[in-house]
Amino acid sequence: MILGAPAFLWALASVPLILLLHLLRLRRRTHPVSSVLLWRRSGPALSSSRPLRRIERTLLLLLQVLAACALGLGLARPEVVATSLGGGGLVLVLDGSFSMRARDVAPTRFDRARAEAEALLRRVRPGQQVAVVVAAPRPELLTPLTSDLGRARAALRGASPWDAPGDVAGAVALARSLAPAGRVRVAVWTDAAHGRLPALPGVAYHAVGRSDDNVGITAFRVFRDPAREEAFLRVQNFGSLSRTVPVVVRLGTTPIARATLQLGPGQARSLTVPLGGGGRLRAELQVEDAVPEDNVAETLAGPAPTPSVLLVGPADPDLLRLLRALPAGRVAATSRADPALWGGVDVVVLNRVAPPALPPGNYLVLGAVPGGLPVDADGALPQSAPAAWDPTDPLLRFVDLRGIHVTGGLRLEVSGGRTVVDAGSPLVWVYEGRGVRVVLFAFSLDRTDLPRRVAFPVLLTNVLLFLGGSPPEGVVGEGLQLPSGGASRAVLTTPDGSRVPVRAEGGVLVLPPFRRAGIYRLEDGGRTREIAVTRPPGDAGLIRPGRLPAPLGDGAERALLRARVSLWPWLLGVAAAAALGEWALATRRRGGDT
Repeated sequence: MILGAPAFLWALASVPLILLLHLLRLRRRTHPVSSVLLWRRSGPALSSSRPLRRIERTLLLLLQVLAACALGLGLARPEVVATSLGGGGLVLVLDGSFSMRARDVAPTRFDRARAEAEALLRRVRPGQQVAVVVAAPRPELLTPLTSDLGRARAALRGASPWDAPGDVAGAVALARSLAPAGRVRVAVWTDAAHGRLPALPGVAYHAVGRSDDNVGITAFRVFRDPAREEAFLRVQNFGSLSRTVPVVVRLGTTPIARATLQLGPGQARSLTVPLGGGGRLRAELQVEDAVPEDNVAETLAGPAPTPSVLLVGPADPDLLRLLRALPAGRVAATSRADPALWGGVDVVVLNRVAPPALPPGNYLVLGAVPGGLPVDADGALPQSAPAAWDPTDPLLRFVDLRGIHVTGGLRLEVSGGRTVVDAGSPLVWVYEGRGVRVVLFAFSLDRTDLPRRVAFPVLLTNVLLFLGGSPPEGVVGEGLQLPSGGASRAVLTTPDGSRVPVRAEGGVLVLPPFRRAGIYRLEDGGRTREIAVTRPPGDAGLIRPGRLPAPLGDGAERALLRARVSLWPWLLGVAAAAALGEWALATRRRGGDT
């Protein structure tokens, strides 16, 4: 049996109070009278009715106790699993989406789903195999099919939702693949808030959740350039009612901005906050809704740090002199294209050097195309000039490319990334992924007049700040690869204080997928880095329950759907009947005595 609202069991404390009041009921008192003649004549009649009065007093007490017990248990909303499971394996699938943190079902949707799964697990006969799957952004198999029910129970109790939408359909496919078709049955607990689910034989869906009341922060980032630093905040109302949302932004513990947003159903609004200092930046929505977790978001503020730079390739004194004059940290040069030397610097500048593959890191590539990227060189360009560029791009702020000429650049064929400057073929191309961040110039500096223009130092400054001037950022559901800087191991501290060991592989620290949004701390040797992890953009805060598919076929699929039987309506009916019976009996007694 499971309880939907166990806090109401405190109502059972009224039973001892009822018994105490019954024991302290009013007793007869002694009074002097002149004659008892009339009382003696009525004595036989009173004696004949005394046993009935005793029974009535006892019955009144029993009805009062019954009404209190039934009311307390009924408000606790007890439910039982009343089904007999068939043979074959059973896979329990819990939706691990962020929406399962909603508190419209006590204590949360996920906790309710876990309690129902544990109740179903108690009905499994000895020897039957059970598996547990969590529908995370990438489905997690917590335990394969096993007859060790204690192991399955421990996996259920250790499961928790992520701060991102879960792949429920993928988790169901994983569950069905654990045994041949027809040899496994799947029970899924979900709110179906993030897409339609397939109706499949042997799969039974259990719905949790009923509310759509949620206002959440969907984006909170800091944008930096040489002139200013500002925070961008986006808030969305996922519910069906209009909301007034007070917002406060704090730098450390000091409020630096306040606003009140009026949001209609499904509406989103943005807020920009200028910054003037460094530290932890926290945004709070001062509202009450079903998911308080996305009413708070954190990120890191502060001026862009100066990155260390390594220039790799043929000697270029002019480029080296310019790099040392720009806002950069330590600047060194080498003609050896040895990736083992690149792990200790923030930005590697590859001047006409094209290694077969780039290890994780940040790269400015000039006049070459390294391997392993979604770009290829397909011949050379004739003399060309920039034809199109976006002046609002962070790489091109305060940069004027008019009148620039390039001779003999590379003709690029790209299958990913983004083109920043175009001349019929990409002249400047940017790629982020696979642990690398690359800005590629499709020409070498000796084939253009760009270095003689005022725009070149500004462009190079923007590139260095883009590549190495921002602290690392992560997204829930994804991992992160960072240069190890020579460290062989590190420790990652999560927002809840847990410490996760991390090992370096090939000069790279491979961080596991992030489960929670917030500020993480990475300690590798004598260096400490903070990482701001955000929820993925989109509808992670959508908690409106969706429609579940109808069951297919008969037998165990329908039996699983009928596993939950609510007892609380019957208990509330018993409480009402007992209260009415007690009232009727007490009223009749008062009338007879009068």
